[in-house]
Amino acid sequence: MKEKRLEIIVGVFVIVGIFFLVLMTLKIERFRIGKKAGYPLTIYFDSAAGLDQNSPVRVAGVRVGDVEKIMLEGGRAKVIFRLPPEIILYKDAKAYLKSEGFLGERYVEITPGSPDHPKLKPGDIIEQGAPPADIEQFLSNVSKIREDLRDVIKPLGDVLKAVDSQKVENVIKNFDRFSGELTSLAKDSRETIQKAKDAFAHFQDIGEKVNKGEGTLGKLVKDEKVYEDVKKTVGVLKDVSEKINRGEGTLGKLIKDDTVYEEAKKVVESAKEALENVKVTAKTLKDVSDKIEQGEGTLGKLIKDESLYQEAKETVKTARDALETVKGITEKIDRGEGTLGKLVNDDKLMKETEKTLKKVQKAAEGIQEQTPITVLGTLIGLFF
Repeated sequence: MKEKRLEIIVGVFVIVGIFFLVLMTLKIERFRIGKKAGYPLTIYFDSAAGLDQNSPVRVAGVRVGDVEKIMLEGGRAKVIFRLPPEIILYKDAKAYLKSEGFLGERYVEITPGSPDHPKLKPGDIIEQGAPPADIEQFLSNVSKIREDLRDVIKPLGDVLKAVDSQKVENVIKNFDRFSGELTSLAKDSRETIQKAKDAFAHFQDIGEKVNKGEGTLGKLVKDEKVYEDVKKTVGVLKDVSEKINRGEGTLGKLIKDDTVYEEAKKVVESAKEALENVKVTAKTLKDVSDKIEQGEGTLGKLIKDESLYQEAKETVKTARDALETVKGITEKIDRGEGTLGKLVNDDKLMKETEKTLKKVQKAAEGIQEQTPITVLGTLIGLFF
């Protein structure tokens, strides 16, 4: 009884051990239940060197599946793999063959594409991206370059042996000077690049300010009111141009109406004639000014002749003296001095003058009345 019980316990432990062994195997081999779930896709590579069945397939750097089959078809490597249903790729997706490190495991890298394109369906083909660099081809190229360098260096060594050491030294000095110039040029290039970077940074700051709506340009770009004002201005300009095209308004008539054009032409011709007259007048004035400058004519003599200036100066002085005399006389009259002063300022003399004038007026009236009688008597005396 005890032996049977022990056999049962051992059997249970063996079964449990086998179960855990199977689980560990599945985990290590990256198998899981439902592995075949998903949809298959195909890639054609020019070369699938280093890629094996179960090699990783990644989308945007994340592992999403493994390579199921690799076969040759039409001189190209046909690679089939599956993607989980939740992973969506588009028609412009690209497939690349890459390596983890320089000599690491090869895997398939896929870019998912743009949602603007249709989705890939089961069995669709993903286009190959830029072909990867082949390490064997790279090493082969390095070997060829090494052989070419050897072929170049060997004749160069023979030439250097035959060349004078002084010449070699001069060549080395020239090379040093040339390398110094290259260093200076590189320094200048770095400074230029730095200035270019600073300029780009400045433009980036300007772009950020414009994007924020700062400054005049930013307001023009961001301010809806400015946009509406510009829109209205454009509309007004459009209306004006349409009116002009229809011949409306002053400018429209100027452009469309031939009579207005003819009148404008006449105005321009009149303006030209007036301009010619102005030119003639200007020439005449220039001739007159030249004559004046040369002392010709009355005005020229007045300006250039010193004797006339002196005479004019003396005349002005005489006039000033006469004015002073007149001023003295008027002051005396104002003070009542002299006969005229008394006539102006003495009221008594004024009254007597008025009486005298009245007597003279009466005497004149009497003479006027007696004149006809006197004349008549004279005529009678002549006849008798």
